[in-house]
Amino acid sequence: MPIDNGKPTLSGVLLVFYDLESTQETLMPDGSFLHIPNLCVYQQHCEYCIDTDIRICICGIRQQVLKIDPVSRFMEYIMNQRQQFKKIFVIGHAGGLYDNQFMLSYILTSTDLKPELITRGTKLLLMSVGNVKFIDSLNYFPMPLSKLPKAFGLKDVKKGYFPHLFNKKENWNYIGPLPALEYYDPDNLKYTPTLDENTDSRQQLVDWHKENKNYVFDFQKEIIAYCISDVDILSRACLKFREMIIKEGRVDPFTEAITLPGACNKIFRRNFLKPNMIGLVPKNGYRYRDKQSKIAVQWLIWEGHQRGINIIHAANGTEAVLAGVKVDGFCKETNQIFEFHGCYFHGCIKCIKYKRDEPLHEDPTSTIEARYESTLMKTQRLLSLGYEVIEKWECDFTITEEILTFTENHPLISFLPLEPRDAFYGGRTDATKLYHKCAKEEKIKYVDVCSLYPWVNKYGKYPIGHPQVFVGDKCKTLDLYKTDGLIKCKILPPQNLYHAVLPIKSNNKLMFSLCRTCCENMSNECVHNHEERVISGTWVIDEVLKALEKGYKMIEIYEIWKYETVQYDPNTKTGGLFSEYISNFLKIKQQASGWPVDCKSIVEKEKYITEYFDKEGVSLCADEIEYNPGRRQIGKSVITSFWGKLGQKDNQDKTSIVSDTAEFFDILSKPFIEVNSVFPVNEKTLLVNWVFKNEAYDVLPTVNVVLAAYTTALARLKLYSFLEKLDKKVLYHDTDSVIYVSRPGEYEVPLGSFLGEMTDELAEYGEGSYITDFVSGGPKLYAYRVYSTAKNKTLDLIKVKGITLNYNTSELVNFEKLRDMVLNEAPNEYISTKNILRNTDHTVVTKEVTKVFRTNFTKRKRIDNYDSVPYGYKKQKFESFAK
Repeated sequence: MPIDNGKPTLSGVLLVFYDLESTQETLMPDGSFLHIPNLCVYQQHCEYCIDTDIRICICGIRQQVLKIDPVSRFMEYIMNQRQQFKKIFVIGHAGGLYDNQFMLSYILTSTDLKPELITRGTKLLLMSVGNVKFIDSLNYFPMPLSKLPKAFGLKDVKKGYFPHLFNKKENWNYIGPLPALEYYDPDNLKYTPTLDENTDSRQQLVDWHKENKNYVFDFQKEIIAYCISDVDILSRACLKFREMIIKEGRVDPFTEAITLPGACNKIFRRNFLKPNMIGLVPKNGYRYRDKQSKIAVQWLIWEGHQRGINIIHAANGTEAVLAGVKVDGFCKETNQIFEFHGCYFHGCIKCIKYKRDEPLHEDPTSTIEARYESTLMKTQRLLSLGYEVIEKWECDFTITEEILTFTENHPLISFLPLEPRDAFYGGRTDATKLYHKCAKEEKIKYVDVCSLYPWVNKYGKYPIGHPQVFVGDKCKTLDLYKTDGLIKCKILPPQNLYHAVLPIKSNNKLMFSLCRTCCENMSNECVHNHEERVISGTWVIDEVLKALEKGYKMIEIYEIWKYETVQYDPNTKTGGLFSEYISNFLKIKQQASGWPVDCKSIVEKEKYITEYFDKEGVSLCADEIEYNPGRRQIGKSVITSFWGKLGQKDNQDKTSIVSDTAEFFDILSKPFIEVNSVFPVNEKTLLVNWVFKNEAYDVLPTVNVVLAAYTTALARLKLYSFLEKLDKKVLYHDTDSVIYVSRPGEYEVPLGSFLGEMTDELAEYGEGSYITDFVSGGPKLYAYRVYSTAKNKTLDLIKVKGITLNYNTSELVNFEKLRDMVLNEAPNEYISTKNILRNTDHTVVTKEVTKVFRTNFTKRKRIDNYDSVPYGYKKQKFESFAK
């Protein structure tokens, strides 16, 4: 991975912050309401005025308000400014979801411009029009605009209220009493149950509306003031964020990256990365000579099976070399050579009919036609040597159900080269019990690991450089307990673990199972033999060692990537791959958090600084310990957003704008790309989403998926260290948290405040607060009743993924309803909400969307008393006897 030697600069750069207000009264044929902007406010800053509060600079007027044709006028202004500046960055909050969509729609329908797009679905991560880049501040701090003032310590500013549903043409000249409460859409505000009405956003709006009932509302003044306030909040927060990131990391987050993880990656490479520490994994891995695609191996296995012969190939030994020519497969007994031709790599004349003589993206010295001719010459050479050559083109090989069944479970498929991304699993999230009500002397506790991933990044063991690769029998020369890296193997789980160790991917879910076949079929009872139970996969070796400790049996090792590793030494306070980076920004966060409440005297403060150094190896400066929400937000964001970029996929989807037939067919005929989808915008314009073929994309210089795999594996092991001690007392666990039953005299999770220590998730309700009732319908769906010691009251809370909780939905989605579903199998609820959505042509609408609120407990096997066990679990004889 290359060190970054750049530096931030604003020379010739213009930053533009903007916001739109829109009507939503135009009814569309599908029942949705089209958003049409009727106001744009923008502020701009250049190198000469960014640190000043002046109205006019050489870059122009600081702030402008556009009321007539705001989108077209704003875009015309930005396009005109292209001539005056080297680069322009246009920033909107949630711009990729909203504001920037209108700019793209305008470009598609009213101009001949061809912007370059980076999208995720209909969300715009980046839109580039020449030297102008439209980016989204939400990609740097994922929080509502209303939370930015508090997060960045912006004084004398607060996001106000505006009746968006009152924004209709008929009301544009309205002056009169405050519009009715329903125009502020209070029932659609995000809702979180609370014991303090002062923090209820809906109640705050209702109270504000009552207090201002005699206020004279001037629509034009109010909408302009509201939009100006939003832009002011956005620009001040972004500029403060930018200033701090440049000061602490020497990177401009907006001009040198498009997301916070991207900026963090650059900060690390610019300030902390040492030479030759992080290797870039080759696209085809480290086994070039034996690299064969899975489909090629499937064909070779099937041919051997059908013909009743033994074919030597990469999956069962090594590719044969005959008279200096490497072949895919060879049967010595029949003197037959088997060649599988991937259509792109070998230049298939049926699949690739056009642009056969153009240089290839990944190898400009070669063409499709040259590859095809080389394939023909190879075949002729082999025939001239007296061999029979059986060839199969990829497009002619149809994988039937019979072939798939035979080859998928064939042991030789496991001999395909190790794919490091297969070891990159996410966090473990699941419910273990569907319902629990506290008995006498029981309490349910909810604990959370303090900064789990930053803890891993600082204290975890990480591989460096490039690995030694061991394949097949050569793996036996290694002592696994003295080896670090990745392992591809077959392993047999035990049948008596309440919490399985190794993750596997099954049924499009991340599962933790004790039997592969039970997991695939979601079987209630395991009746499978060892071969049906074994799991095969690729994991970080540390996780496999933990599995062996818990009773897993190693059956076969296919491949190992052995790495040298580095790790932080808590005694010397040195070492580690990312430790210096984490410590640097942890210091900023901790100092900006202010003194702990129990640190009053000089002695107490000195003790705090000493303890922090002893524990974290970070020397805090007493003179710099002062509460500063902006600096604290920066420190927190930069340590939590760091590692994700390491696991980014190299081959990302791309979107091209096409406006004539020749251009469209040019894209379709390029041999090195695959078109995913085509969306018509209008009669003249298409949006074409495409991706490079696997053989053609370039490896990103900022990615190392092995490091990402290590990060999540070590995080899972940290969580498992608590799960194995709590065992059947666990009710629910997420990536970095556990909900469990506490009983007197039994193991309690120790609490602390340092990295990697557990903290009390219920502390906000008062010291000693606890949960009395818990219910879950599956991962990311649980509810509980918490007793607050501070208020001497109980409060019901629910967490549900995929449904936005507001005042209306909370009437149907709540603790009582979920409990009724679990205990009494109550019917599903159909939840209708009004959502702002983006169409494929990048218009924006408000549309009523219906979602189903239901349980989804499928990752474990349900048993009696609302308990569950991993698939493949079997009661041991002593368990049955005890019962």
